[in-house]
Amino acid sequence: MTIDLSLLETAATKWDEAAKKFEAVQKIYDSKVKSVGLDGSWTGQAQLVARPNMQVTGEQFTAAPKEARAIASVLRDAHSQFVELRGKVKSAVADAVKAGMKVSDAGIASYDYSQASASDANAARHDPELRNVEQSWTRYIEAAVRAVDDADQGVKLALKAAVADPNLVDAAVNGFNGKAEGDIEKVEAKEAKELATKLNSGDKLSDKEMAEFQRLFRDNEHNKAFSQTFLAGIGAKGTIELTNKFFDLAKGDDKKNFRALEKGLATTLASATKSPSDPFYKKWREDLKKAGIEKYDVDVVHDKIDMSKGHGQGARGYQSLVTLMKQGKGYSSRFLSDLTDDMIAAERKDKNIWDLYGEFSGKDDGWFANDPVDGALDLMSRDPKTATQYLDPKADGGNDRLKYLLRDRDWDLQNTTIWRGNIEVGSADASEADVRSGFGRALEAAATGNVPGTDHTLGYHTDAEARVMHNTIKILDDGRSGADIPAGLRTNLGHMLVDYTPETHEILTGTGPYMDKDGVWHDGTGGKDAHMSVPKESLTRIMRGVAEDGKAFGEMYDAERYYSAGTLSKTDFSNPNERAAAIEGASHVFGFYDGISSDIVRDKKNDAISWANHFQTAEFVITGGLQAGASALKGQPTGFITDAAYRILYAGVYDWKEDQIAQANAAAAQETEYHFTTGQKQVNHMVSGWAQENGHGINSGLSRHLVGSGQERYDSARTEALIYLD
Repeated sequence: MTIDLSLLETAATKWDEAAKKFEAVQKIYDSKVKSVGLDGSWTGQAQLVARPNMQVTGEQFTAAPKEARAIASVLRDAHSQFVELRGKVKSAVADAVKAGMKVSDAGIASYDYSQASASDANAARHDPELRNVEQSWTRYIEAAVRAVDDADQGVKLALKAAVADPNLVDAAVNGFNGKAEGDIEKVEAKEAKELATKLNSGDKLSDKEMAEFQRLFRDNEHNKAFSQTFLAGIGAKGTIELTNKFFDLAKGDDKKNFRALEKGLATTLASATKSPSDPFYKKWREDLKKAGIEKYDVDVVHDKIDMSKGHGQGARGYQSLVTLMKQGKGYSSRFLSDLTDDMIAAERKDKNIWDLYGEFSGKDDGWFANDPVDGALDLMSRDPKTATQYLDPKADGGNDRLKYLLRDRDWDLQNTTIWRGNIEVGSADASEADVRSGFGRALEAAATGNVPGTDHTLGYHTDAEARVMHNTIKILDDGRSGADIPAGLRTNLGHMLVDYTPETHEILTGTGPYMDKDGVWHDGTGGKDAHMSVPKESLTRIMRGVAEDGKAFGEMYDAERYYSAGTLSKTDFSNPNERAAAIEGASHVFGFYDGISSDIVRDKKNDAISWANHFQTAEFVITGGLQAGASALKGQPTGFITDAAYRILYAGVYDWKEDQIAQANAAAAQETEYHFTTGQKQVNHMVSGWAQENGHGINSGLSRHLVGSGQERYDSARTEALIYLD
């Protein structure tokens, strides 16, 4: 930590000077010595003997300055790396100290009681998590120190390579290296290539080689020169073969080591493909198009079939590559898009290209991306901007990706067989338990602009996000009940509809700027002010399809409760017209919800209770509020859910989930058609709370007048919904 790193720069300067001196001597040698042996003035036996030696000596004079400059370059690179990494070590220690730790000379962090107040020190002594905190800081410092050591090993490797004699059969013993490489990362890439080639050839790595392979990936995880040099060296096919080796060898005692190599290779791939304009990128992509559709032996795939039955199967290269990519992060939008497009192009030519025997889902087998397109889409879901750009129908000058994935793609990728007597023959393909799981997450990310499962403010969408949502509804609407929406998409579509609660509310009320629109438009507030609108019959059918999943429907229902309460809280209670419009609007929307519930129960009479019980698992949490549609309050957004909205919603005790379950029980017990009434009860509950919020008692004349005032709109909406779903 105290060494004078400037000495590396000084040494580099000396090596540059040495290179110049070698070149000066070379000129003298060429003009005074070598020329005599080559200009024809010297002949005879002595000349014949001397000439080869002169040639070797001349080559050494040419190689010497190259080696010297390579060493200088390595030393300068080393200086730059060590200065940066030493700074990170000091910063890590400073961070730990700032957090109340003291750090020993060995880098061990422990709580510094001497710098803490008496109360803080006493609390720390009784904190069961203190030990974990101390260990966390120690690991943080260890990582910074290890990075220095990794870099040091890289410098050592590069220096040894720079001075190694590349030609061991010529007359120059321990000669100069005319091919010396001054880029540390390129030297390390060559070393990594040699280790990868050894593994791919079937040889086993020693413990030392295994540690070195991991260090090479770790030390260069974000270095483009290393990544591109290494991948170009082994090629796309070699990369896939290496990936498969990692998969097959990641067992038993070696599992941890090979998992580390998987992660390192995945990160290397991400670094190498960051810049689509690089010559490397184009060649790599073209090579991958060929290697990606070839078949390879992989244990996880091969073990799925019974060899006694005569089957045999291998994994396609793209399946292995996408499986590997799950271990990494930071892939560029362009690479993910190009990769997915190329895989889709391959399956358009052969829809059965990814088909395999066996199930590849669940805890034990779901790690393998047997559906590489779905796996790539799952990777996109981690970066919503990438997902939106990819699925936006107007992106790239217009595309049919969304339609293809929603309607046209063959998602049944599992080969099946049946027995006819003693003969086993192929049968119809089947889908797996996790079918469309990656696409569902990508679709949610694309339409909402948020990583699935993260907290975010609802509403606030860009044009592209709103387009994805609008077109998803339009493509999925089949003119029927919507119940045939793929099960694997229901949860994500439910989340999307929750995020678009302002739109769904306004569309279903049938008023304002949403009434006659079918597309994407802006409310003029600026920023993310895009909205989508679709015909209410289309929306109703999609909501019905999603409602097959009771939990998803419960989340949508709960979001609407908050939105309606927020709308009421922002409405002028003293204005009879506004008051009536708000109550009737909420009643209308909940009429649609109850119409959907009634249709579900009608179709699922035997499973109605089970369906409703899923409501208990539904959890909608306001994280940043809801933005209202432009029509809610004279064109102005309502902003965030206010405290008043919460008071309206929770003014009395009404458990809508329990009511839904109770009504489902009642429906299941009846032979005749049953209608839900939960929605109107919810509206009446909110209206009562709203009246109380504005100074009117629950038994006041106005309160009694307002409760139930939206019944007519509620009834008509419920009937309308059932007509759309008939």
